[in-house]
Amino acid sequence: METETPLAAKGKTGPLVSRTGQVLSRSVTFQFALDPTLEQRVLFAKCAGARRYCVNHHLGRVKENLDLRVTEREAKVESESLTPGLSWSAFSFINEFNAWKNGLLETSLTGDDGERGLHWRNEIPESVFECASSDAARSLKNWSDSRKGERRGATVGFPRFAAKGRSTPSFRLRNRTTPGETNAIRFTDASHLRLPKIGSVKVHGPTRRARRMIELGRFHAYSATVIQRGGRWLVSLSGVATEFHQAQRSPATRHRSPVGVDRGITSLAVCADANGHFLAAFEGVRELRTAEQRLIAAQKTLARTTPGSTGCEKARARLNRRHCRVALTRKHLVHQASSQLVRTCAILVLEDLNVAGMTRNRRLAKSVSDAAMGELRRQIEYKAKWHGVEVILADWFFPSSKTCSGCGQVKDSLDLSERIFTCTVCGLTIDRDLNAAVNLARWTPAVAVEIPST
Repeated sequence: METETPLAAKGKTGPLVSRTGQVLSRSVTFQFALDPTLEQRVLFAKCAGARRYCVNHHLGRVKENLDLRVTEREAKVESESLTPGLSWSAFSFINEFNAWKNGLLETSLTGDDGERGLHWRNEIPESVFECASSDAARSLKNWSDSRKGERRGATVGFPRFAAKGRSTPSFRLRNRTTPGETNAIRFTDASHLRLPKIGSVKVHGPTRRARRMIELGRFHAYSATVIQRGGRWLVSLSGVATEFHQAQRSPATRHRSPVGVDRGITSLAVCADANGHFLAAFEGVRELRTAEQRLIAAQKTLARTTPGSTGCEKARARLNRRHCRVALTRKHLVHQASSQLVRTCAILVLEDLNVAGMTRNRRLAKSVSDAAMGELRRQIEYKAKWHGVEVILADWFFPSSKTCSGCGQVKDSLDLSERIFTCTVCGLTIDRDLNAAVNLARWTPAVAVEIPST
């Protein structure tokens, strides 16, 4: 099946556009489960191992260079005589590894037969090494920016070396397009996806939506990421697509006034507007609690096996499948809630919760992690851009749960066990989460007042 070649691939400048002239600007990812043959499974494992090998190669070079420069500084070597630092750009990493694996550098490996370079380099798609080099460069940049204070979030340490037993097997392939030719990554039919140098791989599940968007030029895949989770191989096609139709971005039935979304443990989200009208409530995610007994049994079975035996590997695979099922079910429920919110509301007000800080409470850590409050916010924020929805983040210290939605009185304290909010001033009795949602819908940012100088 041939696909429309994007304008950028034909040598023309400018953004990618569809056949109808619409710009491809919406980041989209399609994920499918794969059913590879035995030979393809072996090749997948080799590609994942090649990615680990490439990443460790770059991290080892950088760490050795940094340690050497630190030793030279401690020995009071002059700055002009220090060992030159290495470039951490993806371009430099790709060029260095290509030369190293092809035996063009002095540091290249030499086999028993005298052949220089990696003797298995031609068995692996070239883009696996290039994407692995880009990943290593990105991780080092995150570490460097974190040390300089230029990266938001918690401090990031030096990237860890990828170990076979600890890291998740994965690799990425680029969709290189040559003018006049079909895409390297494409669907050959309704149930098969072609990957470069791997061939046609069987796909589980419906692919009609992705295939139709590709055929109409409304989606262009930049890369395909193959990853193993729960004993199954999955593929994610990442690229850009056209924006939704205006009728879908602004439906007439959408709620126009601000809607407060209170996230919690008992309920995943409770929604209400500023007038106190209840709109929707989504049941809390309790997948980990539900599957806890089965996970404990699987963990005990694994503990009784002999390390390194076949039974140990089967027990570990069974435990991984159970964990994977819990994670996928949780993510599916959050997708349903976030999609409904962005399709039915025009303005969403969320509380800027410190989810990481909440997980430090040993009594709440498991429930908070299972509730997926951070994942719900992430999905709402990126889906809101697709549907033209405005997302407002209320202040971190806004007392949405302690404030009475009837008179505005703020309680001094409110225990987590109090699920019904009762105001001692006006006598209002209302559900705790609904009260917080109403207050969030009414939230407005504080405006700083300048005092004129005398």
